[in-house]
Amino acid sequence: MKNNNFKVTKNKTSLLETVNQNNSIIFITFCFLLGILAGVLIFKTKNSDFGYYSSEFKNIYSQLNSGFLSAATHSFLNQLPFAAAVFLSGTCMVGAILVPAVVAVRGAAYGVIMGYAYSSYGLAGIVFNSLILIPSAVIVAVALILSSREALGFSLSLARLALPETKKPRIEQDFKLYCMRQLFVLIFFVAAALVQALMSVSFISFFQFA
Repeated sequence: MKNNNFKVTKNKTSLLETVNQNNSIIFITFCFLLGILAGVLIFKTKNSDFGYYSSEFKNIYSQLNSGFLSAATHSFLNQLPFAAAVFLSGTCMVGAILVPAVVAVRGAAYGVIMGYAYSSYGLAGIVFNSLILIPSAVIVAVALILSSREALGFSLSLARLALPETKKPRIEQDFKLYCMRQLFVLIFFVAAALVQALMSVSFISFFQFA
């Protein structure tokens, strides 16, 4: 009986340690999902003006229907402002506030497009989301989570500079490491753009969104 209690306690301790070590990842993931949910819920209101969303969706559809290289380029350029925003947010002391906001906005942008596709085109919109938007969105989510974790960590290092009687971090070395890790994460954004372009070339001919 004691052994069982010890195992349960040990398992609980391990779980708490895991959550504590990855709390930033869990928090950023929650922000991204919350943003998607907020974007989708826009189309639950009957008074929503679909004019703006319609033009945005058709613009994205046109970009994805322009060939592999063009689709990949547009997809990457669409992700770049968010990647840059997370990186720059990490270089200031208020990054703990800015980073989650950027991630939530990126999630909301996905939610809006996916919600519009479903609301306006029904089953065709669901299939479009599943084949073309969601695969790359998953990779983008991974990229944002990794990038945000680094940004939050470096932002907290900067914030420690303002605290008296604390061990000061080595900012120059930390910044170099921060930049290197963010450059590595950029590979994920490139991969997401290539995946979206590949899925678009393969399947977008099945959709006719006027």
